[in-house]
Amino acid sequence: MKRLFVTVYFYIMAVLYVFFYGGFVLVRARFMRDRVKARAYVLSEIEKFGRRAFSWLFSKVVVEGEENVPKDKNVVVVANHQSLMDIPLILGFVKTGAFIAKKELKKIPGINWYIDYLGGVYLDRSDPKKAVRAIREVMEKLKQGVSFVLFPEGTRSPTGEVLPFKQDSLMIAYRTGTPVLPIAIWGTYHMIPKGRFLFSPQTVYLRVLPPVDPSRFSSEAELREHVEGLIREHIEILKKRWEDEGVPGQQRHNQTGR
Repeated sequence: MKRLFVTVYFYIMAVLYVFFYGGFVLVRARFMRDRVKARAYVLSEIEKFGRRAFSWLFSKVVVEGEENVPKDKNVVVVANHQSLMDIPLILGFVKTGAFIAKKELKKIPGINWYIDYLGGVYLDRSDPKKAVRAIREVMEKLKQGVSFVLFPEGTRSPTGEVLPFKQDSLMIAYRTGTPVLPIAIWGTYHMIPKGRFLFSPQTVYLRVLPPVDPSRFSSEAELREHVEGLIREHIEILKKRWEDEGVPGQQRHNQTGR
């Protein structure tokens, strides 16, 4: 019953915030004369949404390494992907960046407003030519100073464990020379595993690692293996902390299926 209450409360608050308050934010920003201040206003509201999403779920977020987030240049944020809560987690606690989004999201009001505002690019994986054009658009935006958020696993992990990074998943960072900002996430899987509907309040751990310079590597594969290794290493550290400090053993067993 508690999980059902938390879930209903979260969805009500999220819909009200995204569709109604979010619409107001974008309209207000459109009428602001100073475009720099207008964008800063929208970005701050997006960050607030990311943080509030976890308060609506009565969940605690433990962030480490915030000092590693560059303040004066763009990056490619690279994180493991445990659940749908990874996106608000990164937007709220790390950096507000653009996303490479599935083409289906272009038709969802509210979500598409912010994807477009942040400079996101829609990817049609069923059409190779359109996919190539989308990647070229991302690379061009990176050169213009836009930050992007990537999940190199390509999908949410069905177990919470890190999946192998897809081949060429860091090519946009490698070819443009944009620094990679590795992010290790543990706990969002236990909030809402892939394929589930009900949320569970949890403690979520997020660790920001120092930026990685792509020019240090001789190939995209070498860069990708290095970043994947870093994230896997720190996931194990966060996982142990979560097990030692987080959810009681029996509840944890039920959620992981172990």
